[in-house]
Amino acid sequence: MELLVVLLIIGILSTVALRTIDATRDRSLFDQTTKEMNQLIQAMVGNPDLTYDGRRVDFGYFGDMEKLPDSLRALVKNPGDTDWHGPYLRLIADTADSSYRFDGWGHLYTYIPTEATIHTFGNGKFPMTMKIVDDTSQLYNNIIAGTITDIDDNAPDSAAASGCTLRLYYNNEALHPAPRVKVPSPGGFYEYSPAGADTVPIGIHKLVAHIPGESLTRYVTVLPRSKTIVDFKFTSPFWKLRMVGEPDTAPGGKGFLIHVANYGTQNVTVDSLRFLATSESLYMREFRIGMDWCGTPLLPGPPGYGPGGTVPFTPPGVTIAPDDWVELYFNDFRVTPTGVGDTSVRVVGDTFKFRFSDGSKITAIP
Repeated sequence: MELLVVLLIIGILSTVALRTIDATRDRSLFDQTTKEMNQLIQAMVGNPDLTYDGRRVDFGYFGDMEKLPDSLRALVKNPGDTDWHGPYLRLIADTADSSYRFDGWGHLYTYIPTEATIHTFGNGKFPMTMKIVDDTSQLYNNIIAGTITDIDDNAPDSAAASGCTLRLYYNNEALHPAPRVKVPSPGGFYEYSPAGADTVPIGIHKLVAHIPGESLTRYVTVLPRSKTIVDFKFTSPFWKLRMVGEPDTAPGGKGFLIHVANYGTQNVTVDSLRFLATSESLYMREFRIGMDWCGTPLLPGPPGYGPGGTVPFTPPGVTIAPDDWVELYFNDFRVTPTGVGDTSVRVVGDTFKFRFSDGSKITAIP
């Protein structure tokens, strides 16, 4: 009787031990399979942890081919495409060339490109499915956008914008033998996006902005479901007129004088300037070009020139030759449009922005 009890206990302990061993083995194979499936996904769309100078540099098979592979074999063997730069999956030494196609239990992975999924039957108890990406559109339909400005932070108007171009060069030249060319809108904004019938796949793409006489190049890292902002600032001005030096403050700090030069190669004629902005709602009542007071100073009552107001020059305007300049004097700023019942205020430290009739913009801080 005692012998039967001992045998029963041994049998129970053996069963428990075998189940524990099986569970431990399954857990190990589960972890191994999970790791392998993640490696397959990274081979397809890149490892986000591989960066250089803070930017992701690995986009795997998709980064070169601009599509998911037709089969897992394409990750290690060139399907016959000149843009293939694999192998994208590094095999462990002394393993069979086809080992990457099998899970830890020896079952073939099921890879469905159209659904962007990898599936394994596992041990029969715990099948696994991993998505390569939530939606394949996230690999294609991204956005690159930004603005173009010149050395003075001026944006181009319609005339200057028409002379600007942007060229987006894709990695896969077989699919995109020519760059995608765009012209920025007035104001300097541009965008590559699905809304503009553009394909912007994940990867690293070259973007070149050009104006007459100058080109700027950026290498743009595009991540899944992203909007990447790339701004360009040229060292050349869009406009021929620019301020020379710093403003000279008038006595008492209630006005200032600036010198505006023509940096172009042809004469520039302007007949007005417009106040785009001031630090406060101030209204100017004295203005002159050189010694010409242009109808000022204004008497109390008629409105002065404030934000959005246009200051006329002496007809038929002022012509500035190349490398020449004119002197502009702004004075007697008031807090009310009519200048009735108030006195001039100091403008030192205020910011004034002007646009001339030729489109040139100048910012002055006396």
